[in-house]
Amino acid sequence: MPAGYSSRRRDSLIWQASIEKGQNEGLRRQNTIKKRTELSRQVSFKEVIDKLNYSGLELIRSSDDAKILKLDLIINSFTDSIRVLVQLIQKITSIGIVLKHLETRPDKAHPGELEIFVQIETKKPLLMEVLDSLVPDKIDRIEIKSTEKADNVITAEEIWIPKHVSDLDKCGHVVVKYEPTEDPKHPGFGDKDYISRRAELNAIARDWKFGDSMPDIQYLPEEHETWRIAYSKLKELRPSHTCAEYCKNIKQMEDIGLITADKIPSLQAIDKYLRAKTGFQLRPCGGLLSARDFLASLAFRVFQTTLYLRHHSKPNHCPEPDLIHEILGHTPMFADPVVAEFSQEVGLLSIGASDEQIERLATLYWFIIEFGLCEENGKLKAIGAGLISAFGELQHAISDTPEHAPFDPYKTAIQKYEDSDYQPLYFVAKSMSDAMEKLRKYALDFDRSAINVYNPFSQTISQLSHEDYAKKNMKAVNEDIHRLSEIIQACKIQKM
Repeated sequence: MPAGYSSRRRDSLIWQASIEKGQNEGLRRQNTIKKRTELSRQVSFKEVIDKLNYSGLELIRSSDDAKILKLDLIINSFTDSIRVLVQLIQKITSIGIVLKHLETRPDKAHPGELEIFVQIETKKPLLMEVLDSLVPDKIDRIEIKSTEKADNVITAEEIWIPKHVSDLDKCGHVVVKYEPTEDPKHPGFGDKDYISRRAELNAIARDWKFGDSMPDIQYLPEEHETWRIAYSKLKELRPSHTCAEYCKNIKQMEDIGLITADKIPSLQAIDKYLRAKTGFQLRPCGGLLSARDFLASLAFRVFQTTLYLRHHSKPNHCPEPDLIHEILGHTPMFADPVVAEFSQEVGLLSIGASDEQIERLATLYWFIIEFGLCEENGKLKAIGAGLISAFGELQHAISDTPEHAPFDPYKTAIQKYEDSDYQPLYFVAKSMSDAMEKLRKYALDFDRSAINVYNPFSQTISQLSHEDYAKKNMKAVNEDIHRLSEIIQACKIQKM
């Protein structure tokens, strides 16, 4: 159990992303140290090597001296970016490197700072001469990437990519379990019956495979009672505290008898309903998944749901996702087309992403789909499932106590999450449609060598180069225009 874990009030997707990132970094660090040591024996710019990214280090180590390299070079200097830029241009031009493109642009990771971006064609010895000319104290980070087509796929760290919805059978890693058997602060700690019941339900989730029906679980009377208490309490706050989309969708689910106060809904019925509304489907899981696995599931419009309930002693709060959170918090929002699309687009951005990018996407998703707010008629309303399903934090979030900031993906993605108490800061979207528009702008700047495309008919994801993606979409637009022209022409003929 990681240090400090038991003091956390709520387990989070962001925490999972940081754990996953740390584990992967630990494995890579050993390999990277070895490669840095090998390379430092060959060069004089040892301090600069320490600030070079993994793929840049590997590229320098493995490239032939005589080969022409086509590269993107990104340099971050928080202290003196202008001086670094001038020195870089002088050095590149003086030694005969071909400069194809140069620009300064905002550093997305550190708002207010600039990064230097250049595209060059050079041989390895000249590149090393450029790096040798940099002043280590002025440089914070250096990234080198190949722009050649053969390298225009995500390969640097051999990230496995799910290509069909059935591949999600391999995406069920619960990195850190918040179990009542392990933490004295968990409401269910020491309750043998509760612990046994959770283990039983988690075993069902682990055994579930693609193609199986959602489990038809016969919940116990005490579990239905926990549901009833939570449902009734949350319903009191619904009109005044939750967004219009949530109110509309949950009312529709209640009107057809899908969600009622007296018993836990059928997961099979909820799954069928969501498939018909937005194409989202449910899949059982045994706890809070690794961030990469959770986000990858969203790319296929799959929501991984726990099967167990919070402890009966705390019906209005749960320090982890549980079935009340999933059904009352998430499923009415996944029935909304914009929320469904937003979630899937975050998921698609995550496929093949680096660990750092996964952490940012998890943070962005957490602060809007889990704990986000919107403004309706001058009042704050919850859109996040974590708020909607937690009585206390829902009231806190829209009060005057915390700070409220406009939703901005660039800032939201790097915001620190407070996991020991209620949030001191919540992000407010003008609407889900506005959040969707901002996400798409963010996606345009998202550093990715391929674009992930989902085919809803085959439930597959393919990776296209930026050029192929543009060609495919242009062809689709032209075909639509052609069909529209034929329809207009047919209408004119009918009127004659």
